[in-house]
Amino acid sequence: METPKFIGAYDSQYFEIDDWFAESIRHIPNSHRENVLKDVLSSIEYLPYVNGWSQIVGGVVRGEEPLFYSVEYLKEEEEAVLFLDIEEITSDEYLDLILDNNTIEYHARTSTRGV
Repeated sequence: METPKFIGAYDSQYFEIDDWFAESIRHIPNSHRENVLKDVLSSIEYLPYVNGWSQIVGGVVRGEEPLFYSVEYLKEEEEAVLFLDIEEITSDEYLDLILDNNTIEYHARTSTRGV
């Protein structure tokens, strides 16, 4: 894997963004991009850990024209979260993630701190 394109911190949580994520975020409509990034970065703290495996979590930007998306990330203990990819998904795909209890909202709601 190449070196991440960006390393930063959000609310004292460190993260890295892979080149592919940086390229893929450009495909998210401008009208939703800022909200998507806020959701993703604010979720760092309560996304589950699975050492050695990437995971996918779903999100939604609500509004007149909602945007459903999934984020692939790698979160290991004692490491910064690495965001690998992001893509727009259908409402059916998002509903599947809801049924699997695998959305940003679900993880925020069930964490000790919440959103």
